[in-house]
Amino acid sequence: MKEAEILKLAHHYMYQYHKDDSTGHDVAHVNRVLRLATYIAEQECVENSLTIQLASLLHDTVDHKLTDQQKAFDNLKQFLVDIQLPKTEQQHILHIIEHMSYKKGQNNAIQLTIEGQIVRDADRLDAIGAIGIARTFQFAGHFNEPMWVEHATQDNSQHFDTNYDEWSASAIKHFYEKLLKLKSLMHTETAKKLAAQRHQYMENFINQFFEEWYF
Repeated sequence: MKEAEILKLAHHYMYQYHKDDSTGHDVAHVNRVLRLATYIAEQECVENSLTIQLASLLHDTVDHKLTDQQKAFDNLKQFLVDIQLPKTEQQHILHIIEHMSYKKGQNNAIQLTIEGQIVRDADRLDAIGAIGIARTFQFAGHFNEPMWVEHATQDNSQHFDTNYDEWSASAIKHFYEKLLKLKSLMHTETAKKLAAQRHQYMENFINQFFEEWYF
């Protein structure tokens, strides 16, 4: 099967899965990850574009937060067989998808190929900055979580160094437990540069948020 046909089928598979999403893991998110991954690969002079594109397109079709993960993996494995990818390429893509997400830091020690690092960087870049902020509040709203819940352990003057473990679930808590950690977890130099600006934007937002909340 030709590469253009493979990508067309992958786009369709992704679209059917994400077309009705309201959690921030929608078609637009996947397309942004694809564009970011393509850009990073070009800047880093990595040529294995089909693997990067397929892993980018399909990475959230097995997200445990959104679906029955085992059933989704079974479906994805069959799809990769159906599009006639070589077995080694199927395994490569599945390994990237299985280990690229944050999962409370559990995947950080998992070594990925350069292709996997690029897709992981792209996905994490879309979780920070202005888009990351918007997606965080969209996700929280979908699951009926508040913007923020006040806590006695929260120090307004030094809130980046506070202990968030006892905080109730909220959009703002998600910044501390994940988003503000992602800048230091980027693999490629290209992603590190992009992440620095997006991280600063989030810090500014958090500062402004608390300034207005506790006015």
